[in-house]
Amino acid sequence: MLHPILSRQINYLISGLIFMLALFSLTATSQELDIASIDGPSTPLKVKLAAEDNWAPFADPYGKGLSHRLVKQAFARSNVDVDSLVVSYARGVVMTKQGIVDGVFSLHKERKTQEAFVFGKEPLFTTSASFYQNNAHPLQAEDKWHLPQGLLVGIIKGYEYGDELSQLKQLRLVEVDNHNQLINLLLLNRIDAAIMYDEVANQYLGQMGVAKVISRSVHNHTGDLYVAFSKQRPNAQLFADKLDQGLKALKQDGSYQSIMNSLQAIASK
Repeated sequence: MLHPILSRQINYLISGLIFMLALFSLTATSQELDIASIDGPSTPLKVKLAAEDNWAPFADPYGKGLSHRLVKQAFARSNVDVDSLVVSYARGVVMTKQGIVDGVFSLHKERKTQEAFVFGKEPLFTTSASFYQNNAHPLQAEDKWHLPQGLLVGIIKGYEYGDELSQLKQLRLVEVDNHNQLINLLLLNRIDAAIMYDEVANQYLGQMGVAKVISRSVHNHTGDLYVAFSKQRPNAQLFADKLDQGLKALKQDGSYQSIMNSLQAIASK
């Protein structure tokens, strides 16, 4: 049997060891938490966006174009990685509404879209759309409000063309899936006119070699285009804010203007 004094010393030693082990464990845990708090913010967020496959020069079937460049570079400034899924525009809008993806670009902000999506404050860019005609059958109107009754006008399914289009009651609208179909219908006189965004029209008319056959007529609208985020996704407002921050940073250091200069070069051709 141990002497009482020796027994007390052994108990003190054991208690001291237990205390030291507990202190070491707490210190290690605290260090791990500190490391996590340092590493956490530097780990990029990931945003999944639907991108249109038929809107060159902004977005093409290969996941390239001006919209892709702007979105990826802006999000990179806010430490967000972009995963783009190339689909038809109509499909991208539906996927965003359903929350399958975080957002879709490039969407025109108008009454119906503001009700359905979350938008930031900074547009990707501003662009205009016009009515296009077959030069063999030019439109006889000074503006869109004076277009004739019963005019058959082609548009792309799911696109936004400004709030005023619904007020042009004299028009009969025909929806198609892509710009190639739209231009072919105009070439074949199956429609009287087509509404196209001007930079996009320049691209496809040039590719199809019909820029001298089809030309721009009266103006339809000018609008701001955005990335629209899904109300079904928890980080919608966060991503909208991050994109705003990134776009402002691109504008401040001149990167935004450099990207947009390439668009101006395309438009001048």
